[in-house]
Amino acid sequence: MRRELSVPFEVRGHRGLINIRVLANDDPWASGHQLVVPDLHAESFRGFPICTATLRYHGQGLNAVMGWVQVISRSFDDEVSVDTLPFIADGGPLYAYGFLPTFFDAPANPGHPDGVWRADTFLVIVPDVIHTRVLEPVAAFTWGYRLTGGYADPLDPARRTADWSDHRAVLTKTYPEWVFL
Repeated sequence: MRRELSVPFEVRGHRGLINIRVLANDDPWASGHQLVVPDLHAESFRGFPICTATLRYHGQGLNAVMGWVQVISRSFDDEVSVDTLPFIADGGPLYAYGFLPTFFDAPANPGHPDGVWRADTFLVIVPDVIHTRVLEPVAAFTWGYRLTGGYADPLDPARRTADWSDHRAVLTKTYPEWVFL
């Protein structure tokens, strides 16, 4: 199973394209899950999605410095949270930041109750690149999985507007020192 989507964007006077691929994980060992779950029971992680988003962009140099912000919604407990890497979560809401950053996520939560785990993933810029804690979304997509009886069914990635007003409350509550345009 492979699900792909392309989302066009324009930022800093140049056009670009996000190429998104969501695959069902058929080999949790090959995808490296044992690096974060040392006692990995691979069969429990099989079928969960692996999402990769790469950028093609016509801008050069600092024009191509961007980032990713991801907000997770879970239907089984109505929790909405900003998804960051644990060791950098205190620094800000960015999942990744840099020159043409690739987005990668491979959630696997076999112990969760049945329900939908959905991610809204935003390509963002800091308008002045490095001087302020101001984020502006330029493009976005949604993806995730439905869990039933411990088995995951990846959801097709879909384009969404780059408007994060439906997530502004959780973003500003979690990161009050940042500005979300």
